[in-house]
Amino acid sequence: MDKCLRQIQKLNGTLKPPEELGGLFLPPNHPKQFDFMFIAEMPSMSTSTDISSLGGNFNVSARDRFFQEMMVKYGVAGSYVTDIVKRGDIPRQPRKDEIEKWLPFLLEEIKNIQPKIIIVLGKRTYENSFKPFVEPRIPKGIKVDYVFHYSSQVPRSKFEKRFSEVIKKLAK
Repeated sequence: MDKCLRQIQKLNGTLKPPEELGGLFLPPNHPKQFDFMFIAEMPSMSTSTDISSLGGNFNVSARDRFFQEMMVKYGVAGSYVTDIVKRGDIPRQPRKDEIEKWLPFLLEEIKNIQPKIIIVLGKRTYENSFKPFVEPRIPKGIKVDYVFHYSSQVPRSKFEKRFSEVIKKLAK
């Protein structure tokens, strides 16, 4: 575990914050665990806050806090949360060339964390970015599914229902 943490720190240390952001173990005050890994699409730079000083892109808004509350409630607190594309931009779907550029970085994160389960944040992210580019390149034994993105227009109750179902299904 210590070796894994050193490798992740070294990998994330190659990025240039605040434009480029690596993953985090969230919520930060929970023990790190490696069974689950959550993957979003790309850091959103829709906020003027220097998010690198706040612990990255997953610790900024009320929606981020809601996501972390769900992680705690359903027993996956302390999991590694990262993005497919590491360079932030206005909220949008990344282009193929951006995904391909950052794919080796993401694959290295997956190699270091060695999750048993990957949960993609966002159905569109799963279908358009993860499934065609990432999933074919990850070890076959890793279980994969998606939950709605917690910042989408999906009501919190619908997000929570899907989140709990996916966690229960994959943790079997």
